[in-house]
Amino acid sequence: MSLLKIPCILFAMIGLQVTTTAPHPPALPEEMLSTSKMELLVKQRSGPIIVQLICWTAAIGEATVILATNSPALKISQNILSVLAFDGTEEKIKVSPLFVLGTFLTALGGFIRYRCYRELGRLFTFEMSLRTEHKLVTTGPYSIVRHPGYLGVVLCVFGIMIWHAGSGSWARECGPLKTTLGQGIAMIYLILVTTITFGLLIRMYKEDEALSEAFSEEWADWVERVPHRLIPGLY
Repeated sequence: MSLLKIPCILFAMIGLQVTTTAPHPPALPEEMLSTSKMELLVKQRSGPIIVQLICWTAAIGEATVILATNSPALKISQNILSVLAFDGTEEKIKVSPLFVLGTFLTALGGFIRYRCYRELGRLFTFEMSLRTEHKLVTTGPYSIVRHPGYLGVVLCVFGIMIWHAGSGSWARECGPLKTTLGQGIAMIYLILVTTITFGLLIRMYKEDEALSEAFSEEWADWVERVPHRLIPGLY
C-alpha cells in the first residue's frame, strides 16, 4: 500500500479546513443583509464544524490503516487493523484515479478560498453582509469570476465525496460505508453539504443585487469585465 496517499490526504484536509473555517468573526447585526430562509441555515457555523468532524474522522481512519499496513511487525498495527479493517480489506486501499481527482479538487478548493480570504481581508465573512467602509474588490480571483469563494466550496465538498466514495478509499473498502452507522453519517454529510452548496448558489444572486445597489456604476463595470459568476467561460 502506497505511503504516497498520506501527503495527498494531508493536503486535501488542509484544503477542507481552510474552506470550512471562518477567517473572521461574524459580521455585526447591523452589517448583515436581509436573507432568505435558506440563508438562515447556511450561515450557521455548526454545519461546517460537523463537516470537519466527519471528514477528519474518515481521513485519520484511512491514514492510520495505511501506516499500520506498512508496519506489520508492530503489535499495535495488528490491533489497529482488527478494529479499522476486516478480513484483509486493508489491502484494497490504493491510489486510484478517483482518489487523485478527489484530493486534488479538495486541495484546490481550499487554495481558492485562501486566496479569497487574502484578497477580501476583513470584508470576508461567512454571513451575507456589507461591512462598515465596505469596498468592491475586483482583483485577484475576483478578476476571473465574481464569486470565486463559492467555487472553492463546491470544489472542496465534491472533492471529498469523490475521494471517499471512490474505489480504493478506506471508507468504501474497509466497511464504514457498508454499515448502517457509516451510511447514516454519510447521509448527514450529504444533506449538510447539499444544503450549504445550494444556499450559497442562491446567495450569489442576492449578493449581486446588494452590490449593484451599493456600488452602482463600479459594479456594472466589474460585471462587464467579469461576466461569469462561478465558472470561467461557462457560468
